[in-house]
Amino acid sequence: MMGMRIKQLRLEHRLRQADVARVLSVTPEAYSMWENGARQMSIANLIVLARYYGVSLEYLTGVSPERKAAADLSADENALLEWYGKLDEADKGLVAAMARNLAGNRKYGK
Repeated sequence: MMGMRIKQLRLEHRLRQADVARVLSVTPEAYSMWENGARQMSIANLIVLARYYGVSLEYLTGVSPERKAAADLSADENALLEWYGKLDEADKGLVAAMARNLAGNRKYGK
């Protein structure tokens, strides 16, 4: 399950195996073995990937289907992240610009 999750996250972020291997300071071959399930990743590397992708360790290891721990995000926040993850880069930019503009509004204390 973990291999499927790290591959899914890598593809969602449009990264190559070599890109993620660099983040973890390992060879692309080592990363490939983790992604394909041939080897188990260390807890230290799991923590690095969880932080890098902004997901929980429970999600990354297949323990939970929720990307973030329930206490971290509300149901609405989880839904927004799920929808956002389905957008292409151009639409993600539009959403980010809209959020920045709304957050900068006097209504929200700015």
